[in-house]
Amino acid sequence: MSRLDEGSLQRAIAFLAALGVGLAAYLAIAEANGGSPVCLAGGSGCETVARSSWSHLAGVNVAVLGIAGYALLLATAFFASDTARFAGFVLALGGFGYSVFLTYVELFKIEAACQWCLASAVLMTILFALCAARLIVYAGTAAAIPGRA
Repeated sequence: MSRLDEGSLQRAIAFLAALGVGLAAYLAIAEANGGSPVCLAGGSGCETVARSSWSHLAGVNVAVLGIAGYALLLATAFFASDTARFAGFVLALGGFGYSVFLTYVELFKIEAACQWCLASAVLMTILFALCAARLIVYAGTAAAIPGRA
């Protein structure tokens, strides 16, 4: 079995981070327009979570923080250097930790679940795993130069 090349990891990270930007942008736009995200599965969990005091951190909608975090993760996917690998890992670790915290808050403090927030938590968990794998496997390796073996 061959290991996954770094380029494939970078593309997967870029795709998932771009998906995260879109998801977080939807949440931020829904809140900015005075509404709340629509729960596709029905119910009012998304509205309950969006209207809670936990949906803002220091006056900033957490979805806006999500956009920034996903965008920075997306940027790290375009570079094959130890700095980019480590930055991606640290960003994904922070995002994963904050997602775990917010999921706990949703379920046990707010007592409602937002499918969009849970989808973001799943995305961030996968991104954390990919960034960790990229850092562990490729740390200390030179950036791949196209056309060279």
